[in-house]
Amino acid sequence: MLTLVASLAMVLPSSLVIATQPAFAEGNANFVGKWTISGGYLGITIKSENRRTGVCSGVTASSLYHLVGCRVSANKFVFTITEGSYKSHNAGTIAGNKIFGSFKDTNGTVVDYTGTR
Repeated sequence: MLTLVASLAMVLPSSLVIATQPAFAEGNANFVGKWTISGGYLGITIKSENRRTGVCSGVTASSLYHLVGCRVSANKFVFTITEGSYKSHNAGTIAGNKIFGSFKDTNGTVVDYTGTR
């Protein structure tokens, strides 16, 4: 019985530490970098990403368009590109130095795209 208690004491503290870590902590994919988008669409540059919360920020290849609402969760990303009342809602998957995404914009356009870093 003493051996069982000693074994549990050795196992439980490390288990508790793991259980108290935030979900996806530092496990979110790295989205930072300059991304070239297929189909001639605006490239994006993700300048920062909080690997714990997934909040990211960046810019588009044109100063007229703004990248907002950037977020990464595991290997999934979302962000919106805006210019005046125009909005392009983007979502996709990060796979190393490639992204596979799609957008739907306020004009009703829906496009699948790929990107490389």
